[in-house]
Amino acid sequence: MVGQTQTLYQFHGGVVLEHHKSDSLENGLSELPLAEKLYISLEVGKGNYALPVVNIGEAVKKGQIIAEPQNKSGVYVHATSSGTVSYISERITANPTAKAIPAIEITTDGKDEWLQSKNTEKKNSLTPSEIITQIRQAGLLGMGGAGFPTHLKYNEKNQIHTLIVNGAECEPYISCDAQLMLSFPEQLFDGIDLMMKASNAKQAIIAIEDQTGKIEHKLNEIITQRKLASVSVVKVPTIYPTGGEKQLIRVLTGKDVPSGGLPLNLSIIVQNIGTIKALADYCNESKPLVQRIVTVAGDRISKPQNFIIPIGTPINHILQAVNCNIQDSDEVIIGGPMMGYSVTELSAGIEKTTNCILVMSKKPKPQSPTMPCIRCGECVSVCPAELLPQQLHWYINGGNLEKAREHHLFDCIECGACSWVCPSQINLVQYYQYAKAELKYLDYKKNKSDAAKLRHENREARLEQLKQERMNKRKRTRSTTARDPEKIKMEIQASVERAKLAKQQKEKGDE
Repeated sequence: MVGQTQTLYQFHGGVVLEHHKSDSLENGLSELPLAEKLYISLEVGKGNYALPVVNIGEAVKKGQIIAEPQNKSGVYVHATSSGTVSYISERITANPTAKAIPAIEITTDGKDEWLQSKNTEKKNSLTPSEIITQIRQAGLLGMGGAGFPTHLKYNEKNQIHTLIVNGAECEPYISCDAQLMLSFPEQLFDGIDLMMKASNAKQAIIAIEDQTGKIEHKLNEIITQRKLASVSVVKVPTIYPTGGEKQLIRVLTGKDVPSGGLPLNLSIIVQNIGTIKALADYCNESKPLVQRIVTVAGDRISKPQNFIIPIGTPINHILQAVNCNIQDSDEVIIGGPMMGYSVTELSAGIEKTTNCILVMSKKPKPQSPTMPCIRCGECVSVCPAELLPQQLHWYINGGNLEKAREHHLFDCIECGACSWVCPSQINLVQYYQYAKAELKYLDYKKNKSDAAKLRHENREARLEQLKQERMNKRKRTRSTTARDPEKIKMEIQASVERAKLAKQQKEKGDE
């Protein structure tokens, strides 16, 4: 729908941040030398792990399945380069928790040789059900950062109206999605076609930032060439966090995702463009998700740039390849400066959700320490989820976590806008993260306790039922064997009469 305008809406709050993206985009897309070791995480969703199907010492090819999901919620894991499986164990990976999780180590052979594919299906002949299967087999997770298994969003029975293609990278520095749209626009539209078919969507909206003009022109050219009447490109304001799922839906449709709900409740699916392009790669060329575009930037990077990097590549290998020598005063961040997280284990391998490696000089500590909340209301004015951040902080600081839950704590997207504007320099997001984790743990303990109580009550009920059944059985036995006293008396009398009669007959015989 080239040339058509669309009404845009506003979400509450948000902040305007410096862009810091032009340098990495101007320097284009490159590849890095292949790392000697790759550390491939087996986590295929939060708390869900795939099981290895290869052994230590086994040779593998790029794209070969090395782990299979344990249940329908998981996805397949593939070797991200050719080489030999050298280790299968738990190790620290580049995820926010920094905990050790199962991973497969591959010692690369330098050939980067693809597995010969047997898949000859064409995307035009795939049914919606087959596309959903392909999504899972390709190992697709949400590449925008959430890492949610993509196939779980799709169901042939869903009545989806709009597919929103999220190309609005609202965080500073991150430009991997913009780079993908510039470098692989044809594959992106192939993926959109597949996603629309899988979801039965009536239209697709490609959302891009209003500061990326070259991208709009390139995408509209393809829409015109392919005569795609149901696909449109919409520029959205570069206000953080416009790229958040709920905020983007609000901006494009004017609708709000209900508290605790999903975009599916509005007949909408939101998909990151990296995930969409990865589906096209698998359906067109049988190449599963084994690599992604990563932005490497920050004030400690002399030449910010985007790179195509195999999943599992160690962070320190990437930094060495771009000639970045980490100092004690530097901070390495996965993601952007707002929602990103610091990593200290630089031997960890990147994951499918790693969109940016940011290396920054640590800021000097503020002259004044964190001050008490002064109730200025700045955090309320910028909160995109329309929460009361200072009230949540008050409840959490006072240990009243249930009150924080009642005030919609779990609607917080942890964007950091409240911390950014706080004049008291309170890291509010850390309070919310703590409270969420604590409440989840308390809920887990309660559910476990309730389950144990239910098992005990069910056992007591079964024992009581068995006891009642035994009592009823004894009663039935007594009722069938018991005799009427009158009948017994009559039988005795009859027996006596017979005895008398027998005696009389004997006496007569003796005479």
